[in-house]
Amino acid sequence: MKITGIKTNIFSSQHRNAKRNWLVLRLQTDEGIEGIGEASMLSYDPLVASLLEAWTDHYLVGKDPMAHELHWMRMHQDNADRGGRLFSTALSGIDIALWDLKGKALGVPVYQLLGGPIRDRIRVYANGWYTNPGSPEQNAEEALRVVEMGYTAMKFDPFGQHNYYTISPEEAQLAEDRVAAVREAVGPNVEILVEVHAKFNVHTAIHLGQRLEKYRPFWFEEPVSQENVGEMAQVRQHVNIPIATGERLYLKFPFYELVKADAVDILQPDMCNAGGITELKKIAAIAEPRHVLMAPHNTNSAVGTVASFHLDAATPNFLIQEYHAEFYEPHYFEVFDGLPRQKDGYVDIPTSPGLGLTFNEDVVNAHPYLPLTPGERGI
Repeated sequence: MKITGIKTNIFSSQHRNAKRNWLVLRLQTDEGIEGIGEASMLSYDPLVASLLEAWTDHYLVGKDPMAHELHWMRMHQDNADRGGRLFSTALSGIDIALWDLKGKALGVPVYQLLGGPIRDRIRVYANGWYTNPGSPEQNAEEALRVVEMGYTAMKFDPFGQHNYYTISPEEAQLAEDRVAAVREAVGPNVEILVEVHAKFNVHTAIHLGQRLEKYRPFWFEEPVSQENVGEMAQVRQHVNIPIATGERLYLKFPFYELVKADAVDILQPDMCNAGGITELKKIAAIAEPRHVLMAPHNTNSAVGTVASFHLDAATPNFLIQEYHAEFYEPHYFEVFDGLPRQKDGYVDIPTSPGLGLTFNEDVVNAHPYLPLTPGERGI
């Protein structure tokens, strides 16, 4: 079997806090099997599509798709522009598609190729459910609806959209009031994950984290800049909440530095940005000896979401998976057949070969690429 070409499609949707575009790709072969991947950067997607086409034409055409480790290495090592969000996203998309191809060719789900399933259900948490900024009462009401949907964990950013480095006393109190209201609404047995989006300096992050400890957050995500290992370590040393980070880090190298410095409790690489299945499996292996857990970031389409499920199923140190899906417009579930729905806070792992997804091009064409400003994309 040889790779013969690539097709790319970009489609759009939105939830209450963000509009999104997703770039899906299909690697084609001379045996008629297609591998589905995703290379969604949440910005400049046509540029990523051009890069994918160039890499396919210049390197992948004529190659054996089963040699995914070789192709990952060559596309990374032979690229002077390697690293960073753009090139890592393109590499991720091709890698996911190669794993899907291999699973389809061998007639097994991808997780069987990753060592087999450790679990048959994946715990998920809700995101995209809340108004930002919303009043404490509004966020509490929204949180109750999430619990009614069956979720046992939910994430939100209580710090508004215009606080950076520091925060005023009034805004800090409002943020705490939002967390307090959500905790009171959902009770003691639902997990609350606090998102910060790397807004603050060390002093502010420690102050806010210590104020929130009494509400027992499941984690404190990106309290400071994700690139600065020393800052993250300082926050972890002074805040009694697990520290999570990684959605804007790319390839294994920065994750190694975080683990080595004891700066983090939970790693959050994104399947579609940090290097695909091949690289996330290695990141999980780096984390496992230090008992650091994996909770992959996910604002992706069904492809990145299900690829994450396959990795989660076969990862010993997996914790929980982000799941936006039920808060987008209905066509999100119609672009691909095979995306598991959440029930009681879990999804069942797929059982079909490859990723287990079927692409519906007509639905994609009905929801085309939507140029966005940074504020519309959301983070």
